[in-house]
Amino acid sequence: MTVRLTRRGYATLAVALIAVGFAAHSGPRSLNAVAGPALVAVGFAWLTLRRRREPTVTRRRPVPGFPGETREIELRVDAAGRAQVTDEVGEGLARVGPIQPGGYSVELRERGARRLGPATVRETDAFGLLATETTAGGRTELLVYPPVEPLVPNRAFRGLVDRAGSPDRDAFESLREYTPGDPLRDVHWKSSAKREPGELVVTQYATPDQGAVTVVAEAAEGRADAMASAAASVVVYLLEAGIAVEVVAPDGTTDRGRGEDARDEALELLARTGAGRPGVDGDVRLAAPAGTDEVRVATRGESFPFADLRADDDSEAAHDERQEVVSP
Repeated sequence: MTVRLTRRGYATLAVALIAVGFAAHSGPRSLNAVAGPALVAVGFAWLTLRRRREPTVTRRRPVPGFPGETREIELRVDAAGRAQVTDEVGEGLARVGPIQPGGYSVELRERGARRLGPATVRETDAFGLLATETTAGGRTELLVYPPVEPLVPNRAFRGLVDRAGSPDRDAFESLREYTPGDPLRDVHWKSSAKREPGELVVTQYATPDQGAVTVVAEAAEGRADAMASAAASVVVYLLEAGIAVEVVAPDGTTDRGRGEDARDEALELLARTGAGRPGVDGDVRLAAPAGTDEVRVATRGESFPFADLRADDDSEAAHDERQEVVSP
């Protein structure tokens, strides 16, 4: 801990030095009347600050949020005397207003695992002559989720959602040839009647695993933000539709799940992930390639720009009418 003079302290020492100069010409009374008390005050202040225990700062970890939101940062300072606190705010965050007793506000600006702290505590003695600065509180993470946009699904995406959201036995997938052991209730008699005698076809239903959707996200260097936002928008839409979702991103994978827990897990992964290309396939693949601002969506053998799924100021009916033109 380093003890430094404040402006008031420098002024006090200057007065003391002037008094010493006068004492050289006028006798020691000037030294006793002015310089002595000033030097005693500075010495007492130094001794007081040196004997104080170091202050501590406690910062509560804030709840994650989306760009544009604000968060209240709670700071608790335990100091033996008068103290002023400043707290460092990392990139992607912006302080809103000054630090008040108990904390301050920050605006979330950019996706990612952002940083708060460390804090600097400045203490002064009772006379304000000397001050110390102590670094305390460590660093606290503030997670900023990628932006989530409202979606209006086109024909290809709506088909994926409808199929994934169907009950397992009602989720028709395809027809295939009959094999011994298949239940007769699965025989598709109408299609079998068009074949040669004895050739049967059965209905293939979706399995429980097919009642979920795997979203795979990839991005070239410098395109991770766009990829993460598009993937987050798709995942939130699917989860709100009641569909189980698994997310595969360059920096990790989430467990398949539904509801708020699955949403939070997916958003955390997409907040942290960088660029890269997972080596797996999925029901929905979102790719943010280099050299373009576009994010591509691929599903069920079709590929289209993510912009085709964005909701805009038009009505859903107008959006669907537009999709009739651009979708095969």
